[in-house]
Amino acid sequence: MKYLSVIAIAALAGAVPAYAADLVEPQPIVEPAPVAYSGWYLRGDVGYAFNTTSSGSWKFWNQFAPPYRGVDDTFRYDKFSQDGAPTFGVGIGYRFNEMLRADATLDFFRADVNGHTACPSYIKASHGLNPTENNCNYADSSTANVWLPMANLYVDLPRVGLLTPYLGAGIGAAHVSYADWKTKEVCAVCTYESDKEGLSSWRLAMSLMAGVSYGLTDHLKLDLGYRFLHINGGDAYGYDAADRATDTGYGVGPGATGTQAKDNGFNIQTVRLGLRYEF
Repeated sequence: MKYLSVIAIAALAGAVPAYAADLVEPQPIVEPAPVAYSGWYLRGDVGYAFNTTSSGSWKFWNQFAPPYRGVDDTFRYDKFSQDGAPTFGVGIGYRFNEMLRADATLDFFRADVNGHTACPSYIKASHGLNPTENNCNYADSSTANVWLPMANLYVDLPRVGLLTPYLGAGIGAAHVSYADWKTKEVCAVCTYESDKEGLSSWRLAMSLMAGVSYGLTDHLKLDLGYRFLHINGGDAYGYDAADRATDTGYGVGPGATGTQAKDNGFNIQTVRLGLRYEF
């Protein structure tokens, strides 16, 4: 009987480790299902385009009878600037992989534009002013509506903490539409003022971008970026009513036609904040 008890205890002792091993046997880890993406995304941006100084030129139309009538001089603006303005944009894009994505965007901004030119010496002399002194200038002002359809390509760099930095480049077009231009001759005895029709033109536009994005959710990204935008030059305004007249008082003949002034384009720096929703 004593031997049977010993055998029973030994058998029970051998079974306990096996049972304990069964209790701590590791269970399979269930990985969470990856978030599904279609690759497509929508974006919306607001920003601010900072003041930029450019250049331009305009033609002086001589109203006197032939052979003097016509353009007899071309002047460069001493200063041609576009004021700062808020910007707005929307777009649709596609992510090809973790690093590469592209989108098509449409941006808009409206900015005041100003020009300044010193009066030529013969205009100063006609007012009885000293032609060698800085005593007369033309002040021009208008407003430009700018639409920017662009195609953009981005490279998302490795994450830094919660932020994903990126670099990008874009190419597209800019439709620059000027409102009427107002010109005022400024001097002690000057009275000349005129209104000229603003012109519209399509120009080539190119951009370079850099920024960071932050994941608010699995699908929604907050984007803070900088864009350097170059817009080529184009038409600014036509001639005023006096220059267009077919009878100027100095003889009947054709008046001025076409473009009187052109801008030489703009280099615009913009900071933008936007949301990007990935489907």
